[in-house]
Amino acid sequence: MPKRPIQIVSINMNQQSWLTYTLLQTSTADILVIQEPWIGTVQTAHSDSDLLGTSIPGTTNNNMWECYLPLFTDSNSVRVAIYVKFDLAHTFSIVNHITHPISSPESMVLDFAFEDELLCIVNIYHCKPDDNHHNLYHLLSSTLDPLIPTLLLGDFNTHSHIWSLPYSTISPWASELIDWFDNQGFELLNPPSVATWNSKRDGIQPSVLDLALINEAVAISGQISPLLISFDASISSDHTALSLLWYPAKAIAIAPPPNLSGYMVDDLLINSWTKLFGLLPAPHVSDIPSLIKAADQLHADIDFTSAKVFHPKWAPDPCGVRWWNQDCAAALSIVYHSEGHPCKDAIRQLCHTIATAKREWSHDFLHHTTSEHLWEATAWHKGHSIK
Repeated sequence: MPKRPIQIVSINMNQQSWLTYTLLQTSTADILVIQEPWIGTVQTAHSDSDLLGTSIPGTTNNNMWECYLPLFTDSNSVRVAIYVKFDLAHTFSIVNHITHPISSPESMVLDFAFEDELLCIVNIYHCKPDDNHHNLYHLLSSTLDPLIPTLLLGDFNTHSHIWSLPYSTISPWASELIDWFDNQGFELLNPPSVATWNSKRDGIQPSVLDLALINEAVAISGQISPLLISFDASISSDHTALSLLWYPAKAIAIAPPPNLSGYMVDDLLINSWTKLFGLLPAPHVSDIPSLIKAADQLHADIDFTSAKVFHPKWAPDPCGVRWWNQDCAAALSIVYHSEGHPCKDAIRQLCHTIATAKREWSHDFLHHTTSEHLWEATAWHKGHSIK
């Protein structure tokens, strides 16, 4: 278990793959709780009896993350997903309760366990059929264990006098949902009068649709930080990002993460490295003690030169999608620095830049390919490895 707080971010992605790619590549979070993820065909399974093939659905892929989905039969009905950083996913024991009464294509329950430490994350997306009816029956008819520390996150698409802004029209089912929260011992973390959805369209006012709640078991432990709400962190989604920290009991006394040994070698800087290394004095070797001293000095010189020229390795490893480049980072920076809500032109340019980067990287990979790379490419489909 990492000896540091674990950042959990909840956000609605509006089923946009390019937006999800950007979030996965740049987010500092450890756990991403996603509503309305992009789901599409990532593979096609063929057989002698099915020559046309059967589509196999999946979600946006990035090798820094492991993705968990609810059980589903129709990919168009999936509205929730949870991404966990690769290193964290292999530290914790993670259980995806696909048979839980709450679990459905629009909600999921994920347990994170380490020794005697446990946190349950419930991800909810409420897709209401109209303004007078709701689709929360599976939630309202279920009971959660009050002894298990539980974090409830999601887009509830519900207006209530408890959390909504004064001009909002109260949803007819709001009282039922509030009663369920109370009966399950949940406490709302959202600060009052802070919008979590803003379309920026004329005549449509901001709303509070995305909520974060904790049960008494979490509240008593004091291991969850106050909730932060940021539209900047959601890049260009009309929903805000809900962010908080979970302090595992073994990490209450925060220790800095260990420094990684080694550097990221950049082929374009090898000549600079060689030139700088060549300027260092060569030790004289005359006997065994001087040989040992020279070997130690050689290691020190290599480390000194690498630190001057290369960037140190950073966690996690692997480092995400291979096509992400400086143009993508620059386009994203323009979106972040747009005044107020990111302007449409900047967002459109980011989407175009991502598409161009993917296309150019794929062309270069195959144009300057080797036999090994060619066979590797045959096992790809929309960013996913297939066999």
